[in-house]
Amino acid sequence: MPLDQPDSSSDPSMPLGDHLEELRTRLLLALAGVVVAAVITFIYGFKLIAWLAQPLLQAQDAMGFPTQTLVLEPTAGFASVYLPVALIAAVLLASPWVIYQAWKFVSVGLYHHERKAVYLLTPFSTLMTALAVCFTYYVLLPVCLMFFFQFATYYPKIELSDPDPVQKLLLQAYSVADTAPVDTEKSTADTTSFPRFPILAEDPPDPPEGALWFDAASGKIKARLDGQIRVVPLQSDRLLAPTPQLGQYVRFAAMMMLGVTIAFQLPVVMLVAGWTQLFDPRSIALLRKYAIFLAFAAGALLTPTDLLSMVVLAVPLYLLFEFGLLMMKLTYRKSTPKTPPPDEL
Repeated sequence: MPLDQPDSSSDPSMPLGDHLEELRTRLLLALAGVVVAAVITFIYGFKLIAWLAQPLLQAQDAMGFPTQTLVLEPTAGFASVYLPVALIAAVLLASPWVIYQAWKFVSVGLYHHERKAVYLLTPFSTLMTALAVCFTYYVLLPVCLMFFFQFATYYPKIELSDPDPVQKLLLQAYSVADTAPVDTEKSTADTTSFPRFPILAEDPPDPPEGALWFDAASGKIKARLDGQIRVVPLQSDRLLAPTPQLGQYVRFAAMMMLGVTIAFQLPVVMLVAGWTQLFDPRSIALLRKYAIFLAFAAGALLTPTDLLSMVVLAVPLYLLFEFGLLMMKLTYRKSTPKTPPPDEL
């Protein structure tokens, strides 16, 4: 088959009704892929949530804040946490299949040599999706969280000063605590009799029930309760101690991951544009200044309000543009039909 002839198996001039039927088929197949992926993500939903929460807990621990989250609604465990995480993870997992179905619909009107791009599209899109998830989880999320938690450590420590005479009278009038004088001589007579828990370099292999010790390696107080080793939470002495709502955090992290995944498909789109010769790479190369602006705009939209996170995302996005431009040049040259010599015409 000549390279410059459409594929006879799919006539690009098919009636509108056939195009609509093809679109319906591709949409149903794409939806079926998302449903199959959703079955998997719903089965492993709790493990996904625990995995997604690790950067938050690690940032809290690194800054000396309690490694805890909270929920405010009785339905938050399912409606605000489990359901959105499972659904967004299903979309991410099925995204290469969805892109493949979209390409199959578009490829109906393309030439035979242009349709070969599908052999690069699906694996390349899968690779970029995996890179986007890893970049968000291992780089972007920790940078965002550490920036904001580090900022929270600048708040002063909680220190109650002695009340002035007027405040003291008010406190005595409204206080419900026993204000009887304390025998300080009796209370400080024998401090050596206080019970002490041991300081250990690591957790004991089989501590008894109710045992309490200080783990020097992690700097945490631990106890064995109900057959499990648990960390005894200590209240932060800072005026501000970040304890995010779990639902808000997982939605924030999952939506950021989804947005970055979409942005990381830029080289895929540029590869297809070069392979199908929709755009000349030389004309796209002239848009570098606009690409820089759009990269920083996307960085500002997909990250919180801090400048550091915006730069951390904007730089890779621009590098992806350059990478996509390189792929576009290579595929554009490769896909250009060769003109036969004059003696063969």
